[in-house]
Amino acid sequence: MKRTLSIVLSIIMVMMLVTACSGKQDAPQSSTPESSAKPAPSSSAVEPASSGSAGKYDPNWKIACVYSSITGDYWGVAYNGCKAALDELKAEYGISGYCVAPAQSGDYTQQMDLLDTVLLEKASGLVLCPSNSESIGAYVTDKFTDDSIPIIVIDRSLNSDSPAIIGSYATDAYSMSQGQFEMAKKAMADKDEVYFIHLGISPENQQWADRSYGFLDSAKNDPKFINYIEDGDGVYWVGQVTDQICVQFLQDTFNSNPDKTFLILGTSNGYNNDAVTAVSELSKEKKANITIIGWDFSATELGLLKTGEMYGAMGQNPFKMGYDSTFMMCDYLAGDKEAAKDKTVPWIGIDITNVDSDESKEYMKSLGMNV
Repeated sequence: MKRTLSIVLSIIMVMMLVTACSGKQDAPQSSTPESSAKPAPSSSAVEPASSGSAGKYDPNWKIACVYSSITGDYWGVAYNGCKAALDELKAEYGISGYCVAPAQSGDYTQQMDLLDTVLLEKASGLVLCPSNSESIGAYVTDKFTDDSIPIIVIDRSLNSDSPAIIGSYATDAYSMSQGQFEMAKKAMADKDEVYFIHLGISPENQQWADRSYGFLDSAKNDPKFINYIEDGDGVYWVGQVTDQICVQFLQDTFNSNPDKTFLILGTSNGYNNDAVTAVSELSKEKKANITIIGWDFSATELGLLKTGEMYGAMGQNPFKMGYDSTFMMCDYLAGDKEAAKDKTVPWIGIDITNVDSDESKEYMKSLGMNV
């Protein structure tokens, strides 16, 4: 009976993985995981998070990694990192595991179904990137009522007080946003007055909100930088509107203020694209007064830097996030209770002045980019 149940569960998980890879994703994303573009080895990309607990690893463990997406410029690379870790764990220690996501990024109802399977099969540990901090947070609080299946939350916040949550692994978004301001100061050094618009994701998720707040708090101390968004939090929350509305808002702003110098700050690949799209249809004269600094550096952002459409972008390390968090879970299961406590993913700022530096090239290699 146990063997039959195991076979049925295996079939279910294979079907879920196929479903996650075949559905339509939020643009810009590919339809399948980018596992064929594995990053080249580098110290920043593949250094294990293990603290020496590997000798206690148990081949009977099964590690479940449930992401919000496993395709696209960012999550395709995170998936590659997770897959690389799972392959090593299988080959060296006999540990099994999988990495799945909803068919459509942000579909928290399907992510709940995937988490139901984690509970059903009694996985040894769960690495979770929540599709929605509130809904998934409430689900985790309700369903993960003890620490029998420990959870490491990656990339973003999860509004839950479940005892199963034993740590997190994400970029220090506030610090990274402060770094975006330092890049802005360099980009606008020859300007006397700059109006900026910060394209934020959502104020409801702290990690997402901090991508904007670090910049805003830094800008308060520099009179050169003037926040064009005077209402509310001082952020244009794109997550509360559509991309089309965002693009139209930017174009209307540029056209009604032809004499102002604008700085547009993105907080995701998609919002970088919104800014570029809004500027692309303007006249050459108007374009000269607009500078774009983005977030989540990828091959797309590299191309935009080289064509002069963007000044720079802040880069997280999705490969390291996927790779390290998988090993962190194993270290925790092996007895290292601090394995995922207060850990942050490194970040880097890449712009037209340092794109060819050794550090930037090493980082881009970790993303699987040919440089």
